[in-house]
Amino acid sequence: MGKFESSNMLFNDYAREPVPLADRKSWLPLALVWIAVGVDLSAVVLGASLIAGLSLQNSIIVISAGSLIVALIGLICSYVGSKSGLSTAMINRFTFGEKGSYLVMIVTSIAMFGWFGVTAGFFGESAQYTIQSVTGLDISPKILALIGGLLMTLTAAIGYKAVEKLSMFAVPLMLGMLLSMFFKMYSDSENTSALLNTPPEGELISLGTAISLVVGAFIVGCVNSPDIARWAKSSKHAMLSGFFGFLIGNSLMMFVAAFLSKLTGTEDVIQIMLSIGWGGLAVIILILAQWTTNDNNMYSLGLNLSVMFKWAPKPVLTTIAGVFGTAFAVMGVYENFIDFLIILSPFASPIAGIYVIEYFFLNRNRFNMAFLTHQKVKSFYWHALIVWGIATTIAFSTTPTMDGGWGLFTITHIPTLDGILSAAILHLIVGKWIVGRNKPSVSAAA
Repeated sequence: MGKFESSNMLFNDYAREPVPLADRKSWLPLALVWIAVGVDLSAVVLGASLIAGLSLQNSIIVISAGSLIVALIGLICSYVGSKSGLSTAMINRFTFGEKGSYLVMIVTSIAMFGWFGVTAGFFGESAQYTIQSVTGLDISPKILALIGGLLMTLTAAIGYKAVEKLSMFAVPLMLGMLLSMFFKMYSDSENTSALLNTPPEGELISLGTAISLVVGAFIVGCVNSPDIARWAKSSKHAMLSGFFGFLIGNSLMMFVAAFLSKLTGTEDVIQIMLSIGWGGLAVIILILAQWTTNDNNMYSLGLNLSVMFKWAPKPVLTTIAGVFGTAFAVMGVYENFIDFLIILSPFASPIAGIYVIEYFFLNRNRFNMAFLTHQKVKSFYWHALIVWGIATTIAFSTTPTMDGGWGLFTITHIPTLDGILSAAILHLIVGKWIVGRNKPSVSAAA
């Protein structure tokens, strides 16, 4: 096999076609990718924030309930990805139309681009603090954000194979270090049994709001789970990877942060590692945690861009986006992290509800390449776009004003779940009505 052929196989990511069965994989590597995505500093921040407004017992309930919701949604969306073999961007073409999907992809691409910049900038700030504490060197966070952003872009540009290899290396290492740190701190603490019911020290958070934050932390991953699940060798493997990957990935760092914050009285996990003499390990965890999270953001963004700009190779598009995203991070976009998280979820969550209903109940036969080849996919499926807009409005309406929403009413008390469920119900009703209208009458058929 020549060098060119080997390189072509490495970069072949099937961005605009189904992944061949011969290249598909078992569930464990795919689950490790999602676990690696979940092990990041934003989950640490959220876990520590929960413990400030909830007792440890309620934090455990909230994180478990939210992660179970995410896992079930991830399982269903992963099934669609596996059966179709297509990326989320391609699935959106069958759901929203050839041109209508562009609007959805533009919104989600901006979201993923922003997440990339947020995470890379967050990495620069954290790495600067950690390296200075360990070595005494004061390196500019902008330089570290630049280095981190380019590393994250590298694996995303190569494609899924590189993302998977990095995750398979990083996850066991990070899990081992995190669990070792937890057990060390737990064994050194006194009266640990009283921790469960210790009252929170900050402003109280309602259980519904807290669960919504936990679900919202990984809802974009659920929406884009077909990007990874399309590599599963069967629907069973896809569902296993989605369920356990999202369940563990969404909850692990929040649990660690909540327990350690309650044990030590500080919300900074990196500072905890430094205090017990694990400075070098803190640097390793920091680099791997942010790398394995952000290369997935850029990977999905690259798939989106490759569908929108069909004339350009995916590695080139991913590299260009990564360079701009890194520049975005160096300019300081990460400072708007919380506002960005609040705005993101109401737009993202309904997308999954719509394409799941489209696949399972309305037009499953549409989800194949023959529809594209014979140009049977319409330019716009307006009913899907309208449902998306209404469901997004509902999600904003049920989000409390203190969290950036309108706070007009409540449904499930979990705004992101409101967005998914309202999108699913509305799309099922409207879709069934449209399908019924388009069926030929008996007399016409005769």
